[in-house]
Amino acid sequence: MSTAQRIADLVRCSLARGEQAWLVGGAVRDAQMGRPSDDLDFVVHGDAGRLARVMADRAGGAVFRYSERFSTHRVVHAAGHADFAPLRGESLAADLAARDFTVNALAQDVGTGELIDPLGGRADLQARRLRLCAPDALVADPVRIMRLVRLRHALEFEPEPRAVEAARAAAEGLTSVSGERLERELSALLGLPVPASAVRDLDGLGALVHVVPELAALKGVSQNPYHHLDVFEHTLEALEHLPGVVAQLGGERYLVDPQQLGLAAAGALVPLAYAVLLHDLGKPSIKKVDEEGRILFWHHDEVGAAMAVAVARRLKMSRRMEVFLALLVRQHLRLGFLVREAPLTPRALARYRRDVEPYVFESVALSLADRMATRGPSTPAVAIARHFRLAREIWTEVAKQPAALPLDGEQVMALLGLEPGPRVGAALDALREEVEAGEVAGAAEARAYLLLWSHRRRAEPTCEGDGS
Repeated sequence: MSTAQRIADLVRCSLARGEQAWLVGGAVRDAQMGRPSDDLDFVVHGDAGRLARVMADRAGGAVFRYSERFSTHRVVHAAGHADFAPLRGESLAADLAARDFTVNALAQDVGTGELIDPLGGRADLQARRLRLCAPDALVADPVRIMRLVRLRHALEFEPEPRAVEAARAAAEGLTSVSGERLERELSALLGLPVPASAVRDLDGLGALVHVVPELAALKGVSQNPYHHLDVFEHTLEALEHLPGVVAQLGGERYLVDPQQLGLAAAGALVPLAYAVLLHDLGKPSIKKVDEEGRILFWHHDEVGAAMAVAVARRLKMSRRMEVFLALLVRQHLRLGFLVREAPLTPRALARYRRDVEPYVFESVALSLADRMATRGPSTPAVAIARHFRLAREIWTEVAKQPAALPLDGEQVMALLGLEPGPRVGAALDALREEVEAGEVAGAAEARAYLLLWSHRRRAEPTCEGDGS
């Protein structure tokens, strides 16, 4: 028995006298297509909140108010979640007619099992067609434009021409959609097998400029001869390379859990896909052409890091996601510079690792995806191979986890006579570099090294009191 059927049976047993409930939307659509679904939506003729609370008790889950706008309650259980909302409108037919696409306007009565299809959704499923439930469906909720793109690529359905025209006409309405909702839909797009194509479709509908205008601004920004594409197309090509790069470096198991970054429902690649998508945001604003006609993007990594944080804040992402994006965008050029210095010393490898941890894997993968999308006429044929070799060396030869230090902060303060503050952190960073480079092992060597390090620091000249 499927998860959907088990939960529907529990709902049927939990209805009060005179109540009715229907499973609606994507779960019914997926069942018709023979696809499993653990994302369940029920509409209730009765007290949706009471039903959700009873369901949470019976399913051993938790319940909370998910949407104030639609009075929706979400029950989170071991196999997924289920949403319970009161009927919108006077009848089930009115509720279904107010939805986005006919393939999502299917319902199944939990009491009788009857399939209800007032808008011809089953025929559209067979035709693999996305048809609007109503001409103004996208105006009523512009975020459905992003859903149209997602369903097109996730289900391989083709939107009817009128839906495409309606999406273009309603695209500007996305500026009024909350950041949280935009983030959810954008994360769903980036979790698709071909996210670059989905982003390109979003742009083709005139919607991207209203979701991430900084990304749309990359279009037409030409680059130096080491690139074969403008900044926008380069970004999308890097995104296309990302799944293959991650697989070649060892797979998704090394990626940070999206939940740790506040992206609870996102796929494993989504946080890194955001970093790839935003890594060159700084280029348009700082582009320069020197006297010899060379195109320069000095410090676009720093400028881009600040812009990526601004995007994250507008999309109401977590503070942890802001830090993640800022670090990766700021460091995305670093590995490319190190290629020119190869072979690297253990100390140089450890220093790179320290500067990008705890996102070493993500940093290496971003750099490699970026490099693989840089194939201009001035790029030597062996350059990408050298970059890939160094990326693999860093990931395979540098420890996956930070080295354990032989002394902790309290011991360092006692040894060097320091009070809590930035000098303690600097001492620990210096010690970590030596440990990871294999130069220091054990507490005795650590003490000897730190005493020498402290002596050298005190002997360094400072600018204090010189009036500069």
